[in-house]
Amino acid sequence: MLFKSKTNSLGFLYVGLLLLGSVVPIGNQASDILMDNYTLDIRWDYLLHALIYLPLPLILFYGRRSIAGSGAIRLIFLSVFIPVLFEILQMVIPYRSFNINDMIANCFGVVLGWVLVLVLRKSRLSS
Repeated sequence: MLFKSKTNSLGFLYVGLLLLGSVVPIGNQASDILMDNYTLDIRWDYLLHALIYLPLPLILFYGRRSIAGSGAIRLIFLSVFIPVLFEILQMVIPYRSFNINDMIANCFGVVLGWVLVLVLRKSRLSS
């Protein structure tokens, strides 16, 4: 079982929304707004990619009963596999396009999510 019962629906819904966002066409106007604006010299669309994938490790981690041993490695692999798969999927969709920078931003969001998991776990263990 991938998720615990309470987070099961949330986890599948979240991954489904990620998939939907990866395959639905984006209008040119929205795309131009995201690509033409920068914060700290980073395009908004890359920031959005990172922020969208940041909750994935949290949902995967807190949705499991235990992650001892190889369970943790499977969660880390799964949390990186999903954004890479969804970006590669865009290669075969005619109206979407693969972008290595999007994939890097997706994975950066996952890494930030795992850092947040570690911080929250450490603070929970120390209290």
